[in-house]
Amino acid sequence: MTFMSGYAELAVTTNYSFLRGASHPGQFVEEANKLGYAAIGIADRNSLAGIVRAYDAGQKLKPGTPPRLLVGARLVFRDGTPDILAYPQDRAAYGRLCQLLSLGKSRAPKGECFLDLADLMAYREGLLAIVMPAANPESARTALMQFHGPVWLAASMLYDGEDRRRLRELQKLAQETGARLIAVNDALYHS
Repeated sequence: MTFMSGYAELAVTTNYSFLRGASHPGQFVEEANKLGYAAIGIADRNSLAGIVRAYDAGQKLKPGTPPRLLVGARLVFRDGTPDILAYPQDRAAYGRLCQLLSLGKSRAPKGECFLDLADLMAYREGLLAIVMPAANPESARTALMQFHGPVWLAASMLYDGEDRRRLRELQKLAQETGARLIAVNDALYHS
């Protein structure tokens, strides 16, 4: 077992993201605690649904230093914008994130959420953003250029034989846009 002091996984999708995440939020929190993570960011697909169960699991851990729970959402857009992890910095920003999600859900059939990048720009105040580029890093440029404020560009290994090239492209894109590069695993299951 490897302990990763100071590490935080920020791209965690739970089973509350239907047909995407595989593990219960509590399983993620327990595994993060076991591995000694400093924090874990729950960011379900256009939802805050997994947060309550993750918080509850954290409260049940033995006393000590359980991982800090970071509340966020993985915003999935209908306009071709890559997914963006949005983490509110304070209560007001959390309220704006809830309003944004409510707006997207009010436009869509039950169980769906229709968001565009322009919607996020209207509600972005106080949000920390992590842009999750698709296989083509260039797809993230527009989102990075429009987001004025703290923004990161996610880098993860796809193990498809193109990781070195892709990581060089991500690093170049981050430098060109002023974003900071951040490593994520894009976790869908706890072990």
